[in-house]
Amino acid sequence: MKARRLPRLGRRLVEPFPLVAGNRFATAERSDAYFGRMLGAINEARASVDVEMYLWVDDEVGQSFVAALHAAVTRGVRVRVLVDAVGSSDVVDALRVVDEAGGDVRVFSPFRIRFLSRWFHRTHKKLLLCDGELAYTGGAGFSRYWSGGSRSELPWHDRMFELRGPVVRQLVTVFESDFHRWRASRERAATEPVRLSPDLSPAGSADLQVLRGWPDSRDFSAALLREIRAAKERIWIGTPYFIPPPSLLRALTAALRRGVDVRLVLPSGNYAHPLVWHASRRHYAWFLKRGAKIHEFANAFYHAKLAVIDRSVAIVGSSNLDYWSWSRNAEMDLVASDAPSVELMAGCFEADVARSREVRLSDIGMRSFWHRVKNHVAGWVERWL
Repeated sequence: MKARRLPRLGRRLVEPFPLVAGNRFATAERSDAYFGRMLGAINEARASVDVEMYLWVDDEVGQSFVAALHAAVTRGVRVRVLVDAVGSSDVVDALRVVDEAGGDVRVFSPFRIRFLSRWFHRTHKKLLLCDGELAYTGGAGFSRYWSGGSRSELPWHDRMFELRGPVVRQLVTVFESDFHRWRASRERAATEPVRLSPDLSPAGSADLQVLRGWPDSRDFSAALLREIRAAKERIWIGTPYFIPPPSLLRALTAALRRGVDVRLVLPSGNYAHPLVWHASRRHYAWFLKRGAKIHEFANAFYHAKLAVIDRSVAIVGSSNLDYWSWSRNAEMDLVASDAPSVELMAGCFEADVARSREVRLSDIGMRSFWHRVKNHVAGWVERWL
């Protein structure tokens, strides 16, 4: 009997997720901490492991996750994997051992002439779910970029978040919706679905909400703009790619006119992609002249993504502040609205500031002619960066 093929891009998430209380929300910024915890969670899973990943490289880190998933399949755990056709192209062949052992590995938006317009939509999510009870999400992919760096740079600076409690059920719903939009690599016998409890018991005090992304409604941009427009005290943002679309540029400018403390932590030119860095830097003067503070992270590529608005909201996840995240990528983010979680993220931001160099307006004025030319060229193509 042939397995039923679900329609591509069906099963949309029509309703937004509600804010739910009773969650455990913890963060780790060192790869030896979060990679170790994630591998441990896979090794301890009893019923199911689900992974959705943008960047997965076939290096020692990527191979360690392939091995852990293969071991989980062989001990009877249901393993499902959704990887991006572009970001994880390097590891698709390596993941065949998981698929052939009984797992289910699928590819997000592979190249098809019929669906060419969707080629520019990638899943940028980083999500690990174990037994429907424990989740990890954030900005890090499976690669030594985050653990060992390379001969020319240190490991990327990032954060992953460990979640337990009712919000994990929202993450399960996101994965189920994403996974079934893409075809299996081969026909397989029908299996009994893993039975998950309809509700998860409270595991902490965090109030959290999952934001949907493409092809569903883009909750991240709407939520971020709403909070920025209402901000009265502070807007602290850390992002690796700051190429603000017009709506975000206007919202931040209006906040500065209201006297809101706007601060940004961004990568330095020593580690960022040159074209992206110049596209970002061409906006510096606009914000500095209006009172914003900009800090460039030192010693490593800054890949963390967080926003702290006033003392009421923090947003973390996979979204960047560029056109790809704003209008093309499938992203997933979390809103935290309880005071301890917001202050936890504020502390993370302040720690990033402490490892950064503040950019002065005089630094912008001292640009060379070729520096200015590069900024202008980057501006011409920034909608595709």
